[in-house]
Amino acid sequence: MTKLAINHVNKTYADGTEALRDIRVHANEGEIVAILGGSGCGKTTLLRLVAGLDRPSSGAILVGGEPIEGTHKTISAVFQEPRLLPWLRVAANIEFGGQLLDTTERQRRAAALLERIGLAGYGGRWPRDLSGGQQQRVAIARALIGHPGVLLLDEPFSALDPFTRASLHQLVLGLWAELKPTILMVTHDVDEAVTLADRIVIMRPKPGRVHETMAVDLPRPRDRLASPFDLMKRRVMRSIDRSLAEDLPTSPKPLGPGGTSPWL
Repeated sequence: MTKLAINHVNKTYADGTEALRDIRVHANEGEIVAILGGSGCGKTTLLRLVAGLDRPSSGAILVGGEPIEGTHKTISAVFQEPRLLPWLRVAANIEFGGQLLDTTERQRRAAALLERIGLAGYGGRWPRDLSGGQQQRVAIARALIGHPGVLLLDEPFSALDPFTRASLHQLVLGLWAELKPTILMVTHDVDEAVTLADRIVIMRPKPGRVHETMAVDLPRPRDRLASPFDLMKRRVMRSIDRSLAEDLPTSPKPLGPGGTSPWL
């Protein structure tokens, strides 16, 4: 059953910049879909539209068959930066994501999540006392405390070292297995997309368009050192290469007088 449907979405800004053109993406109940592409393909713009932080110029975005305007409470997000509230302690930051819960249930879930993310006993600390990876764990817990139907991930692991990133991948997959939210994530990391996603949507830039959608038919847990994982990465990278090649000029511009490049 389709949980999230992005139907023929276009986005053009007031200055005439066309950011997205005819985007069609869907994500089923409990599915992880990765949006993959380089700079300028509109990944973050698309996520902002789904989050309700901006509006499409045309097209529709539906959650459970309803426009997002009426279902925003079922959507939660984790951004590139943890964006924790510095005046709230760690437990209170997690509880902040559960404003619709009564106090007792909010506190119970926050305590359980602190233990689940490996930060039991850290609830009374300030965000500034945590490492970057720990702060992002708290941000993930805050996003999940309300058991959202759709979780948006806007490259939340991009600023972390490889070891911390890998541990957070496993944390997200573990929480996803327990709560089964539909996840829409954007990334520029092929390895990350293949590790986490059930399907990968590859986008072309300027304006952002869907180039290809690929199923990741690998069993979980996924072995990054196994041959099938490497073959899937190669398929994805070849698709990205094709998407970029289609936007390159068919032939180079001629050299200037004397065979020199005209821009030197």
